[in-house]
Amino acid sequence: MAKTHGQDAFRPIGSVPLLLLQLLSGRKADFEVLGPSEPVWAMVGGNVDLPCYLSPNISAEDMELRWYRDQPSPAVHVRRKGKDVPEEQMALYQGRTTFLKDGVAQGRASVRIHNVTTFDNGMFHCQFNDSTVSAEATLWLTVAGLGSEPRIQVQVDQDGVVRAQCTSAGWYPEPQVEWRDFQGQMLPSETNVSVLPTTGLWAVTSSLTVPNKAVGGLACSVSSPTFPEKKVSRHHLSGECSVLTSKALSTGARVPGCQDIRRREPQGL
Repeated sequence: MAKTHGQDAFRPIGSVPLLLLQLLSGRKADFEVLGPSEPVWAMVGGNVDLPCYLSPNISAEDMELRWYRDQPSPAVHVRRKGKDVPEEQMALYQGRTTFLKDGVAQGRASVRIHNVTTFDNGMFHCQFNDSTVSAEATLWLTVAGLGSEPRIQVQVDQDGVVRAQCTSAGWYPEPQVEWRDFQGQMLPSETNVSVLPTTGLWAVTSSLTVPNKAVGGLACSVSSPTFPEKKVSRHHLSGECSVLTSKALSTGARVPGCQDIRRREPQGL
């Protein structure tokens, strides 16, 4: 006589598959929530969509849909029984979100965040709930702020020593600064950065000192570590600049040929 072991010994005759049991009991089949596999990118001041969808692609029209940060409540956006629930929103997102309902019947939904700020950078969760099942996915939002064109100010003393300063503001995250001469040679500099608490945006001030005879001009580039585009300003050092006296500098005098030339470059200098 054959022996049975383990669960096989307790399996009921004529067992019904789990999905069929769920259907017979009126309970919806289990689902999972999926989001983008890569970080979602957004620029400061722009708009961004945070999409999620169900697998399988069953309708989410009767579900509670919740986007949140660290805690489920208060939330970034809540949608319940086809209506927004603004009273459950975080203060940071009140008036800044829109629910995109196209595709909800197929299990797809997105929340649009308007006027993106640096404080939106980081992790989000989207949670889908029906009466019996709850599932969620994690999304990452990467925010970048492209700051102002660099401004170069130059002083040349009587000995021909050049002292230059490059300033720019409105960057996120903390920017990187490079100085080069017109031959492409990198120049050592001293850089200070600061962040404005109310906006989270960074400002930078970078200074260097070089012998005037060593360079025909200076280029200062500022870039974000998360964004490929850099902003560059060039300053030509003409012969007239090399004889500019300290007295002229103290009076704010300007010499023809010592102006900034600013332009934006996607790659290098």
